Amino acid sequence: MLFPFIVSLVGLFLLLANAIRFLVTCKGRDILYRIAAIYLVLLFCVELFCNIIGFLYPNSNFFLSHYYFNFQFISLSLFFYNAFSNRILKRIVLIVLASVLLFLSLQYYNSPSLYWEFNLVEIAITSIPLLIYAFYYIVSNLKNIKHDYFYFCNGLIIYLTSSASIFLSGNTDSVIFTEPFVLDLWFFNSLFYILYQILIYKEWKALNFIRTAKKNLENKKED
Repeated sequence: MLFPFIVSLVGLFLLLANAIRFLVTCKGRDILYRIAAIYLVLLFCVELFCNIIGFLYPNSNFFLSHYYFNFQFISLSLFFYNAFSNRILKRIVLIVLASVLLFLSLQYYNSPSLYWEFNLVEIAITSIPLLIYAFYYIVSNLKNIKHDYFYFCNGLIIYLTSSASIFLSGNTDSVIFTEPFVLDLWFFNSLFYILYQILIYKEWKALNFIRTAKKNLENKKED
């Protein structure tokens, strides 16, 4: 089982690299860029603890999934709230955000034992809205030759679709390949996560290329 763990660490390393990239270049950037930076930092913290606990105490890190999905849902809901220009869409995002958080709060209050296991309802209601937001954002910007966060949203759709499907399968022990080379569904989740991080890097590169080009153009004008 060492190979799947190494693949998981590759995804963690790429996430750390992306978090650092966005964080160190955050000064003077717009709200979307800053939210993306916060999102990556929060996810890295959760993923780090998840890998440490999962390595030391296998199958004891399920409770961290709540922080992962909720941090992701809150930060990306705020991201799309600021990305959308339509006032009705903005209100919908806020209403969905408040409704989901209220529902989950009541659910955990009534069933505290859910904290120590995967909550399939939580996974569904925090992932599906983000998929819809990302898909709408891409479609609404198709007329633009180039728009920001295209790679980011595509990566989010690919990863969330695969990740949510694996989580919602309800079977955390599903094995695709058996001995002598054991690979379970979580291995594929790690592969899609690596792809997601590669697309986030491409987004960071594109965003900063545009900014650098603008600065160079302004410097030339001043000269």
